[in-house]
Amino acid sequence: MDFNLKQHNIVIVDDEPIVTANLKTLLKLENFPAPHVFNSPSEALEFIRNNRIDLVISDFFMPEMNGIDFLKEVRKIHQRTTLILLTGYADKESAIKAINEVGLYRYLEKPWDNDDLLLCIKNGLERSHFIALQELEKLRDDFIATLAHDLKTPLLAAIQTLKFFLDGTLGSLAERQQNFLEIMLQSNQDMLNLVNALLEVYRYESGQLVLCKDYFVLKDLMEQCSREVQSLLEKKNLQLVIQEIQDEKIYADKHEIKRVLSNFIGNAIKHTPQCGKISIFADFNDNDIIVSVEDTGIGIPENDIPKLFNRFSQGTAKKRSTSTGLGLYLSRQIVEAHNGKIWVESEVNAGSRFKFSLPAL
Repeated sequence: MDFNLKQHNIVIVDDEPIVTANLKTLLKLENFPAPHVFNSPSEALEFIRNNRIDLVISDFFMPEMNGIDFLKEVRKIHQRTTLILLTGYADKESAIKAINEVGLYRYLEKPWDNDDLLLCIKNGLERSHFIALQELEKLRDDFIATLAHDLKTPLLAAIQTLKFFLDGTLGSLAERQQNFLEIMLQSNQDMLNLVNALLEVYRYESGQLVLCKDYFVLKDLMEQCSREVQSLLEKKNLQLVIQEIQDEKIYADKHEIKRVLSNFIGNAIKHTPQCGKISIFADFNDNDIIVSVEDTGIGIPENDIPKLFNRFSQGTAKKRSTSTGLGLYLSRQIVEAHNGKIWVESEVNAGSRFKFSLPAL
């Protein structure tokens, strides 16, 4: 959603008609959206209750209701609306107090400077627009998380049922039936992996996932990851080498760091041709530990590298990144949650080096 000044609603309230008329003319001349002007706070509130409002400008001293009380009522109706108070010098202290009490965006002393007022309105509208975007993004993320959670149960049920067919629990199968069911099982497993990745991303972004840090030997974790992908390596006749690494312990969430390592290794296997080589390195120094997974794969075009760790990145010109667009993004979330860094070095047709660093003990 691009910011378009004309799409926003402004309300101006002042008990003096000449003030509201002048402000309406000023905004029209400067190509701002035509404001809704009121000389009565109660009439303005009635309008505000029934409409989406992005910015409200109110005078401070009005006989029916002072500006601060009026803006308090506006805040109850619309949480994200930007509020601006016009005040005389004598009311300056009250205006300052209202910044915290009401969530006032700005106050402007009378007589105000027109340029200052226009800039204040423009910035205020941009603020409301940004807050709206944040709310929409949160609603979208909450929806995705809820949907992903609800998908897990039927997926798990389908996977278990397919396994019963394939292991002979429900009777023997013809070879063709076996092949079709294996394809269905893999598809359901892939979907479950995507659902789990979505939920993990949501937990990190919403701050719901707490790291469980402990001391463990990094080399042991690397060897465990290597054993778990042995069948994939054999399929492509790939060599995976763990370079000489000290048996030093690191302090991190072992489960989450394993997720990053497994993602790096899985991507390397996927994008390295037959008979290629994958190497794992770890460099311990006084400030940090740098872990690298290097492959002899197809490499990544330079223009695509900045996209790799973004959410839902759908690959590169050479289809080098993960298919879901979540694996590397989640890896970035995990590493940054450890106060570390993640990056990649690559050359087309010469391979890639995916790296992350963690603070030293």
